[in-house]
Amino acid sequence: MIVYNLACENQHPFEGWFSSPADFENQRDRGLVECPVCASKQVERKLHAPRINVGAAPETKREAVEAATQSDGEIDYGKLKEAIAGFAQQVRDNTEYVGERFAEEARAMHYGEKEHRGIRGRTDRETAEALREEGIEFASLPFPVDFPNAH
Repeated sequence: MIVYNLACENQHPFEGWFSSPADFENQRDRGLVECPVCASKQVERKLHAPRINVGAAPETKREAVEAATQSDGEIDYGKLKEAIAGFAQQVRDNTEYVGERFAEEARAMHYGEKEHRGIRGRTDRETAEALREEGIEFASLPFPVDFPNAH
């Protein structure tokens, strides 16, 4: 997958994952790419350092990219899907599910009321925008990892 730095007409920055430059343009032109903060569909690519995210651990990222790339340079989407599934599993294994309490927990950690830890959960767009305005850093993931930890 190619990760692009994007921004809407209101200059809200976010990332998008696409299989190719043409895929981004196709999705944008069909109104499928929207700002996670304000829902604007007027989205443009911004300057970025190219990188490929395949969901592998940092020390194995190069091997994962090489393993998913065929000799003709095309991506093997079956292998890429496996790598993304592995990344999703790493997120689930290394974060705590807090569900609808995501914003509350993120604020508590940001303001020193709770110890910092990896969390995942849900929040609405308005609350996400408020968190960003408060300087609380978090990322939206393009795949589901929001179910409880198995204990």
